[in-house]
Amino acid sequence: MIALRSALVALDGSAYSESATALSIQWAKRSGARLLGLGVLDAPSIDRPEPVPMGAGAYKRTRDEARLVDAHRRVLGFLADFKSRSAAAGVTAEVQRCDLVVIGRQTHFRFETQDQADTTLAGILRDSPRPIVIVPRELPEGRGIVVAYGGSREAARTLQTFQLLGLAGGEEIDVVSIHRDRAEAEGIVRLAGDFLSAHEAPHRLHPVASDVAPAEVVLDEVRRRRPRLLVMGAQGHHGLRDLFATSVTRAVLGACPVPVFVGA
Repeated sequence: MIALRSALVALDGSAYSESATALSIQWAKRSGARLLGLGVLDAPSIDRPEPVPMGAGAYKRTRDEARLVDAHRRVLGFLADFKSRSAAAGVTAEVQRCDLVVIGRQTHFRFETQDQADTTLAGILRDSPRPIVIVPRELPEGRGIVVAYGGSREAARTLQTFQLLGLAGGEEIDVVSIHRDRAEAEGIVRLAGDFLSAHEAPHRLHPVASDVAPAEVVLDEVRRRRPRLLVMGAQGHHGLRDLFATSVTRAVLGACPVPVFVGA
């Protein structure tokens, strides 16, 4: 059976990064996967050009150098702590190739030079060749998996990848399909059910007929069922009500209270 073998964890010292680390160690302990902790020193943003008063250029250079030294120290600290925690959990924290990227919903790789989250996550969602797990600030208690399934090629691929990586851990999977026509929703959700049945994965099917915005339906299902993970595809363009349109993905990621597995 194919299972998770490696995961890359983005580290920036934030509460989001802490939750991403905790989730990654949980999965690695269960699957025997290796972890790679990645700390980023965003030097161009820390010492970027900016207007300064006449004669203050030397002060800015000194300040920027101090910030870079401090940022470098902090990144090394993140990595050392990650390696120590992984070792304490019996998890190997070195790998060259990864099956999965785990990252906090917000990233702060510029440290004290930024007053809000940077755009790292958006770039990874756009360009990553691997699935991504986006982790909220706090890792809530939960059980089971909710799969938001729209029937697109991307949705099918995402479900297949999730199943093959073994991340369900034998827990029941609740598959939700949304369409304004119930018969259509039932037809779509059965496709996911047939795949999961072939893999002997315990699951329940939930066709939802609704004119409400798909993101709101998905979030309501997550809040009601309290799973430990939501699975959904990132792309796909099959009409105005497509569950996996980019705007819907953004809306779910921005408010989902549990980690979200997003297919590449």
